[in-house]
Amino acid sequence: MRNDSHFIELVPAALHSVPYISSSHVCKAYLALENLYAHKPNWPDAIWDYCASIIRNDEPKVDGLIINELLDLETIEDPTSGRDFGPNYILRRGLMPLSYWAMRKKCMESGFKTVFDGYLDQAVDHPRFLGHEISVLASYWNFYSLVLNDQSPTEHLDLFLQRFTEFAVFTFHSGKETVFEHPEIDEVPPEDAILKEALINPGFFGHNILAFVWTQRIKPMMTDEQYQSALYSLTVMNRWHEFGEPPILLAPHTETWDDATLDEHFKRYFLDGPTNIHQITLADALMWVWNHAPEYRNHCAANVLCFTEGTSPKS
Repeated sequence: MRNDSHFIELVPAALHSVPYISSSHVCKAYLALENLYAHKPNWPDAIWDYCASIIRNDEPKVDGLIINELLDLETIEDPTSGRDFGPNYILRRGLMPLSYWAMRKKCMESGFKTVFDGYLDQAVDHPRFLGHEISVLASYWNFYSLVLNDQSPTEHLDLFLQRFTEFAVFTFHSGKETVFEHPEIDEVPPEDAILKEALINPGFFGHNILAFVWTQRIKPMMTDEQYQSALYSLTVMNRWHEFGEPPILLAPHTETWDDATLDEHFKRYFLDGPTNIHQITLADALMWVWNHAPEYRNHCAANVLCFTEGTSPKS
């Protein structure tokens, strides 16, 4: 991904955004917006202004750090028994708001990379509804490595860890697994076939495509075993029938677009489509497919047209 910091003034909005449905998507959307601008700076200002307004307004915002007065405690103990409730104990039980302290403590002791790797193992273990366990997780690594740096204010890192904590607790520690019944997979297809399946069956606002693209973005961080597990999970997502109903499939668009035609349709996609933060993240993912898998450009076109009309494919 490319981050030229064109929208750097939006970083505080991303770091102060908290989820109201499932996980916050603003850090992921910020990365997608920077990447889109790096590849399409010729798009009209109306698109960039619209996307910036989504990042500023789509999710609720907090004023600052939560339980700031507890973050620097060395330990959290039960005063009756004297038992030390360490970070792992707190996180495994999804205890909020103490998990903010626990995550910060773990990252200070082990480093964010080590903590991230632990969650990556869990993310590829089995797929969950909408695939946030891989797409949102991957976006947090990219935000950490591409946006934050040694010159970032300390509060920015602490805010980032609080947003990551909210994601991790909901996704891996809440005890309310959004794991669905898996279809039987006899053989995992190759990468290009998995991508084609995702483009034909994109799911709600293209989440199957998002999961594939963000998996590719952290592929270098995965072991061979992790990556094969991820491909299995992506196949499950593509073939799962939500509520037992077969999905509405998208046939490739019959007309072949050039770059200029794509740009025109993306303008309508943003300015006339259903307002949603996934407009940004899906556009970025489809642009990745357009550039990395040109044999599927007609499938990209079908998805642009589909999600200009609604949030899911319609019969």
